[in-house]
Amino acid sequence: MKIDCIIDGKTLTLSLNSDKPLSLILRENTGDIDTVNHCNGEMCGLCTVLVDGKAMLSCMVPAFEIRGKTVTTFETFRRSRNMKDIEKAYESVGSYPCSECYASRSLIFDSLIEEGITDPEDILKELSIVKCSCMDPEDAIKIVRKGIEIRRKRNVRRSQFS
Repeated sequence: MKIDCIIDGKTLTLSLNSDKPLSLILRENTGDIDTVNHCNGEMCGLCTVLVDGKAMLSCMVPAFEIRGKTVTTFETFRRSRNMKDIEKAYESVGSYPCSECYASRSLIFDSLIEEGITDPEDILKELSIVKCSCMDPEDAIKIVRKGIEIRRKRNVRRSQFS
């Protein structure tokens, strides 16, 4: 099947099996070797990407679900203004994910911040897709809330100068 999508800013038309997982598409069709793919569907959470801004496990997303969508890997995301907001939130709270889950958690934090999710239960539920226990749950909640505050201030400043 042919699938049109945008991956890391590049418009692609891919010919592939409709059930092929996004994690393999990224590795085989875009040369992305940074997205972790060692769990083979066991849901460790380390293969998280953004699909239309929503954090998803790339090993669980079949090819047909990315048709017409925009996929962003951490490699591209880490150079974004949104990542700078998350880094400010990490610094403000004084808590950082370990190097193993830094990319995945940062993408999930961005998804939560973009959606404006502040309910602790919802935040912890979303973050539970990463099986690493390196972060205190209370710090994770603070990071999301601080990230929302930082993003809101940035957007207000931008709109004042527009």
